[in-house]
Amino acid sequence: MNKNKLSIYFAFIAILSFLTFFISIVQKSYFNLVNPIKEVESNKLLTPIDPKLNLEIINDIEIRPENIDDSLINFSFEESLATISGQHSKE
Repeated sequence: MNKNKLSIYFAFIAILSFLTFFISIVQKSYFNLVNPIKEVESNKLLTPIDPKLNLEIINDIEIRPENIDDSLINFSFEESLATISGQHSKE
């Protein structure tokens, strides 16, 4: 009778160990399957780029006239001489 209890105990431990390992393997596999999908949803830099380019916007930018008159900008490195109008400030 004592030998029968011991074998039932080992069978119970073996089944419990097998179920534990099986569940942990299934859980890890599911995590490896779902984690990349969650990363793509949370990080928009990982999403694929749309190859269709809207050329109308680029054409509008090329046609747009420049509003900056280069003669009005003074690129002097001295603070007292640097003005937007290009004329020296008088102090």
